[in-house]
Order: sequence, then C-alpha cells, then structure tokens
Amino acid sequence: MSKIFEALKQAELSRAKRKDAKTVGPSDVTYTDRRVTRRIYVRIPLFIYGYTPRGDPFYEEAYTIAVNGGGGLISMTRGVQPGQRLVVTNEGNDQTQECVVVSIAPYRGYVGLKFPTPTPQFWRDLEIGKIPSL
Repeated sequence: MSKIFEALKQAELSRAKRKDAKTVGPSDVTYTDRRVTRRIYVRIPLFIYGYTPRGDPFYEEAYTIAVNGGGGLISMTRGVQPGQRLVVTNEGNDQTQECVVVSIAPYRGYVGLKFPTPTPQFWRDLEIGKIPSL
C-alpha cells in the first residue's frame, strides 16, 4: 500500500513542477454526458487511494457501478470533491490508474471518475481474461 501512496505523491510533485499545470476546481467541472464509449454496468472491486483536504492519506475498498473507456462510476463512503485526484487499483487485475473526480452524488455514495486518457484495458479482469464490451 505504501507504493501506491508514494506513486500518488510523485504524481502530485511532478504535476506541481510543470509550469502549465492547472488545478481543476469544482467550477471547472461540467456535468454534461461526454462519454465517447458506452457505459457498462458491472461490479468490479477496487482499492481507492487519495488524500484528505488536510493532506492525510486515505485508503478505501470500493466497487464500480458502471464503467467505460474514459472512467467510471463507483460507490464509495469517503467524501471526495470534484477535481480531486485519486489513485484507483483494479483488484481483479492489479492495475493502477490515476484519475480525477468529475462528479459526486453524496446522498447515494456515487463518485464519477475520469482517466487522463481513455484506458478501457484498465477494467480488464485477468481471471476472466476479457474486457467488458466498451
């Protein structure tokens, strides 16, 4: 687990060093449906890593509600904010991917995530050996 937190720290440091880096804030996030691949409703167990607003690391076990090539909708109990960066590990294939929170439905515990670039292979389950049809 410390490898994941270290990777998250390194990603944040490298992003902060870039001169053109821009922090995504809640006002920058729109809620229009811009998915380029269709949504697949599937339950995939995940590990979620991130930082609280005070800078303390957190970890949570969660699962997907729906996925697509650009991200997914997950269910989690920890409160997060649009624009917050998280590291997500797919428990089925042990792949890790950085993502950004793009929407929240706190009353339902749903969080919308977006990958920096479309990554449909992230959802692949090695035990089944296939990717949900995205």
